[in-house]
Amino acid sequence: MKKTLCICLLFWLLRIVSALAQATPFTANWHFEGNSNGISSTGLVAASVVTYTGVNLLAVSQYSAGYVGLGANVQNWSTTLCNQTEYVQFSVQPLGTTTITLASLSFAVARSAQGPQQLTVRSSVDGFSSNLLSQAITTSYQVASIVLTGAGFSNQSNAITFRIYGCNPNDGGGTLKIDEIQINAAVLPVTLLSFTAQPEGDRVQLAWSTTSEYNANRFVVERSRDLGEYTIVGEVTAKGTTDSRQYYGLTDLNPQPGINYYRLKQIDHDGTFQYIRPISVVLRSSEPVITVYPNPASPDRIHVRLWNADDAKVQLLTASGQLMPGLLDKKAGEANLTFVQPLPIGLYWLNVEGKGQRYVVKVLIDR
Repeated sequence: MKKTLCICLLFWLLRIVSALAQATPFTANWHFEGNSNGISSTGLVAASVVTYTGVNLLAVSQYSAGYVGLGANVQNWSTTLCNQTEYVQFSVQPLGTTTITLASLSFAVARSAQGPQQLTVRSSVDGFSSNLLSQAITTSYQVASIVLTGAGFSNQSNAITFRIYGCNPNDGGGTLKIDEIQINAAVLPVTLLSFTAQPEGDRVQLAWSTTSEYNANRFVVERSRDLGEYTIVGEVTAKGTTDSRQYYGLTDLNPQPGINYYRLKQIDHDGTFQYIRPISVVLRSSEPVITVYPNPASPDRIHVRLWNADDAKVQLLTASGQLMPGLLDKKAGEANLTFVQPLPIGLYWLNVEGKGQRYVVKVLIDR
């Protein structure tokens, strides 16, 4: 039985270590060195002040010799078996768009001769309805440890709160002694602050920012018309590992008229990745937009952007007006004009006719 328990515990610990390897670890601590304030090792997560409901700190000696340094003395526990209206409470709160995954909770606990003989621990993950831990308390300090597993403790963006209940005191006048509360956890490799798409004519300017990165390699921007099939717009190298705010941007040169969906894919150095939920932008330009890029163009091929001009007639003329025959290959919003013989270097005019209008674009052919 003990061997099976050890194997199971090892399995869960390996899963926790694996999860932490993909994220930035952090701790939240409550040391009770003269106060009940919490301390977080990262600015991305806040640790609350410990509060006391139905009970209070001992008036004459709120903090005395604890497990390490000082510890808190909590009094006025009722004499009922276990009163769920009396508890010590603390929490961790992700800030901004940070998400956290909790791995473990530990604290040192003891009691006075008349203090609670049993304690239980519950959390807000299930509305404080079930025990994470239940154990007897002695007059000597002992460490209570809880491995936190399950979806409720993983990838959370809301505060997670814990309560410690003292049960079955001898006469209601004793104290529960608490010290060195610690939560071990992790934040995701990249904490995204914003991701926006802004139309500018026939292009879309994409921008995003992060508040922290850990082992991040690059960002890939992808576009879709239907939230089904995506194509890559481009890539941007990530900062890597940083706790300072970073800003990134990319221009989509080939969006389609109407609605375009964009999603951000963040890839780590070890190949793991995560997607940021898609955002949308609508390009409502009704007038055709004709552009050539690159310009200067190559002698063999001219790439044309046909915005709202898919059915347009495209011809290339020399500066003197001579038609240069070529093969036109059209796709949605794009066209390639290719030539059997390379064009001579020089200035040309691209003539585009459609929807009763005529557009002329100057094209320079260069090697």
